[in-house]
Amino acid sequence: MAKPYPILPASVLDELNDLNGALGAYDALMTAWINQTLTDGPAGDPKHFAAGCQFLLRPILEGFQSIESQASAFREMGVVGVCTLGESDQEKP
Repeated sequence: MAKPYPILPASVLDELNDLNGALGAYDALMTAWINQTLTDGPAGDPKHFAAGCQFLLRPILEGFQSIESQASAFREMGVVGVCTLGESDQEKP
């Protein structure tokens, strides 16, 4: 049986694109920091770095939470669609 999914306005999906880009940048920052720490040891005060990471990540998390909240609101209002696939389009186990 198909599951109904909320139909979201394009503005919400645009916000998702921006958040995914920001999350990618955060991932690159973390990867670079881990590589630098493993090679040269930690630089500076780790408490300040941890606080900075939280400062950078918080708006990204809040953005994803906002999208989830909007999707829930659309679902509750009944603005949903059901996607069905033909037999030939379904994944085979």
